[in-house]
Amino acid sequence: MRFILVILLIFLLLGCAPDQKQTPLWIQSLETLPPVEDFSRAGVFTINKRIYVQFCDPKGNQIWFRYDAYTMTWRQSRYNSLGCVDGKNSTGPNSG
Repeated sequence: MRFILVILLIFLLLGCAPDQKQTPLWIQSLETLPPVEDFSRAGVFTINKRIYVQFCDPKGNQIWFRYDAYTMTWRQSRYNSLGCVDGKNSTGPNSG
């Protein structure tokens, strides 16, 4: 009888335990971020529920990549000459 009570108690405790938290999407997406030759990652942003990464090169040029959660791929969304060093040239990933 005790054995059955112990088993039932274990099932009850496991059934009430909180689910394991999943790793946030922005962390999962960075695992698949391709390297960009001669550029270094300068920032990771969430804008309008989308994940963006900003890269800068030593000359100050800026590249934005956007993550597609459905295909789990990255694509370049914008390139700004001198976007990392000159505020006039620095625009966000969706600016036009």
